[in-house]
Amino acid sequence: MQITVVGSGFIGLALARHWRASGEHHITLTTTSAQRLDGLRPVADRVVLLQAADSEALGEALAGAEVAVFCQAPTGNRLVDPGIYRATYVEPFLSLQGLLPRLPALRQIVYTGSGSVYGDAAGGWVDEQTPPAPRDAHAEVLLEAERLLEACRAPGRQVCVLRLGALYGPGRDLIPRLSGLAGRRCPGDGRVHCSWLHRDDAVGAIAAAVVQGWDQTVNAVDDDPCTLADLMARLVAATGLAPVAWQPQQAEQNPRPDRRVSNALLHRLGYALQHPQVHLPRLVSIDHSLLAAVSARAETSERLRANHNLHRHEEPVQRFLNALQPGTYVRPHRHRRQEPGAGFECFVVLQGSVGLLVLNAAGGVIHAQRLDAEGPMRGVELGDDQFHTLVALSRDAVLLELKQGPYQPTDDKDFLPQFPAEGTPAAADQEQRWRELFAGVAP
Repeated sequence: MQITVVGSGFIGLALARHWRASGEHHITLTTTSAQRLDGLRPVADRVVLLQAADSEALGEALAGAEVAVFCQAPTGNRLVDPGIYRATYVEPFLSLQGLLPRLPALRQIVYTGSGSVYGDAAGGWVDEQTPPAPRDAHAEVLLEAERLLEACRAPGRQVCVLRLGALYGPGRDLIPRLSGLAGRRCPGDGRVHCSWLHRDDAVGAIAAAVVQGWDQTVNAVDDDPCTLADLMARLVAATGLAPVAWQPQQAEQNPRPDRRVSNALLHRLGYALQHPQVHLPRLVSIDHSLLAAVSARAETSERLRANHNLHRHEEPVQRFLNALQPGTYVRPHRHRRQEPGAGFECFVVLQGSVGLLVLNAAGGVIHAQRLDAEGPMRGVELGDDQFHTLVALSRDAVLLELKQGPYQPTDDKDFLPQFPAEGTPAAADQEQRWRELFAGVAP
């Protein structure tokens, strides 16, 4: 089958790869960027450089095509400029209408539209029979594009409009996209629904529409139109990030439309979703923003250090970030467990520099080791029953620590009694003397 895919963005590229892998079709793929031509050639039989509103170029790309799939996406500031939307969605279909007499082989047109044309339903369900009610200029453009395309329907020429949910998947992963909201104070209660669709299901629905010859408007969304509050709760469970502090008494400046889009027709047509709902894997990111946040807490802490647990206290392996600022005092201690070897502790410096001191029972230093995130020695595993302490040799030093659990606060540490307790002037003096041991020692 001769298929032209107009647009090689998030969906178009994945669709071309899907059909290229099957080897069943001859694929023409278009792009608006000359820099992408070489990179796209391995996934298509032909790659064409064009702006879809260019009638002559579009006609050349569609010559001989039996199926045209329009999954173009806007460039520029898509959020505030409806003019870019018109150039992306409306003008190509105006050109297409004039080209149809020159495209006798074209028997189906598939277009990836959006459920945003439904507008707000106050949390109620909408389906393909619900009259569109665009809430803004962007959605009005999308509805105009649909109507222009539907005017292309004729005997022997099918038109399928797929109203897609909010897209995610590889390259648009939800965890980094949502993480910016974690720990923030947000207006409203987060109970606005949104329908989602994984990239692979967008590709699967388009492929099904072509194979089965769909000739109607179909909502392509997953089974679970979840609320933003629910999605953020899943994010917190998956990543351990701080929850959103919703502010129900504070009105949103630009409230999102609240609707639940039904995919009943998609199911009746026989398409089986690969991703029936958004799944956020248990994936705790240890990135610069987290290191900065823990370091900031350490700086304002009376102890000049702060932990960020990656584990729950009852888990058998403790793993956490330990941020230290110069001046923090760690009273010398050891970890003892009943099982031989279970009192180990592993230190890996992720940021800055830390000094590790190993002491004997009399309190004498028997080994000093500088650990540096940029140096030759970045971490050590300390065996059980060894007294030790840490000193921060730089601002914002952060360690990843691993040790045996579960955590028992009453007997987790066996302290050397001859050293002062935290918070005393003697402790501050002792920390200063330990830190001086590393003066002039290269990382």
